[in-house]
Amino acid sequence: MALANLDIKPALLALALTTSPLFLSGCGSDSSSSSDSTSETTSDSSTDSSTDTSSDTSSDTSSDTSTDTSSDSSSDSSSDSSTDSSDSTTTVDCSSDDYATELACAANALLDSLDSSQLATMQYDFSDSEARTVWSNLPTGNVQRNGVKLGDMTTAQKALAMNLASVALSDAGYLDFQGILAADDYLQEQGGGSDYSSDNYYFAVFGTPSASDQWQLQIGGHHLAYNLTYLYGEGYPVPNHFASEPKESFVLNSETWAPIEDEGNAMVAVFDSLSSTELSTAYLSGQSFSDVLVGPDNGSGTLPTDYPSGSDRTGLLVSYMSDAQQALVVAAIEQWVRDFPADVVDSLMETYTSDAAFADTYVAWAGSESAGVDIDNTSTYMRIDGPRLWIEVAVQGGIVIRSETHYHTMYRDKTMDYGNSL
Repeated sequence: MALANLDIKPALLALALTTSPLFLSGCGSDSSSSSDSTSETTSDSSTDSSTDTSSDTSSDTSSDTSTDTSSDSSSDSSSDSSTDSSDSTTTVDCSSDDYATELACAANALLDSLDSSQLATMQYDFSDSEARTVWSNLPTGNVQRNGVKLGDMTTAQKALAMNLASVALSDAGYLDFQGILAADDYLQEQGGGSDYSSDNYYFAVFGTPSASDQWQLQIGGHHLAYNLTYLYGEGYPVPNHFASEPKESFVLNSETWAPIEDEGNAMVAVFDSLSSTELSTAYLSGQSFSDVLVGPDNGSGTLPTDYPSGSDRTGLLVSYMSDAQQALVVAAIEQWVRDFPADVVDSLMETYTSDAAFADTYVAWAGSESAGVDIDNTSTYMRIDGPRLWIEVAVQGGIVIRSETHYHTMYRDKTMDYGNSL
């Protein structure tokens, strides 16, 4: 969770849109933005780290080696200056006692603010399963995202987009979201180049937002993929990928952020609580992971089928753990699931943490067995594997900050990704 907040979610959904920037300061404008308006994508497999046959094909380790390290600061002062002239003070009040209605209203407010070209780029048919499964953990220069990016929006449109994110996420989740965007600006500040910028995050909508229909909100960029599906008012916040480089706290524009530190600490706490015998039982002997196992779907239009099963599904059963240890497992699960509003995830938390679920939920890890769970070792991998719940944390080497590791994480639901509606 981030330690500082630039835009706390308002108590009401009434948003006064002015020409003053609502977004993160210090953001570099991507000079190649004119080519980002298409929904076309390439498979992450082209950047595959092939050192591990059991791991996902989207490791960051093969990307960015040729990234431009020149500063984008020259474009900062002029960004949006030509697109904001038509912005005026506007009030959008989406207040409602029904969360699904509020969210649909916030999404439609953003869609209504777009010109015809932007609308054609942001809104897709809900039936387009291939587009709905396009997302990645790589910078947008490597894999094109769906929708319209923040850097191509006017100030008023950015405000509506950020408001939509604040409604779609819990307060804690929105803070993490802001922190992940801040981390990209921090990487640019550290010499990462224009691929890293909070401007390079995209919003896409599938279908027509409504509390009485089917639709999906997708927000994506480097180290972020929210795929939020709503079926007649019922929400499913999966699959969800987020990460941050660095994994520890950092300072940007005098604000301190740590968008993924709490998640990592909560997962490590589970394994730190285990006895040597329990830790050995939880160890995935003979397995290694260069990244998360069940990663981006790469526009497949289908649900993944490569979860461990049968004799390949091993670890320490949560039902064998003490009450105190089980409480740590619950706390770790909450770090991912509670990034979304209670209306969406209360029932999911009950399902994931019930006695019946814990009787079939494993905690497992891989890496150096002699060193234990070491978050500074790129071979370290941790997961919670339930009958439905799937949470992974893979420790990655630094891409821009070479001396430090960072996390890739994945939260999925084996039966209800995309609302099971592909």
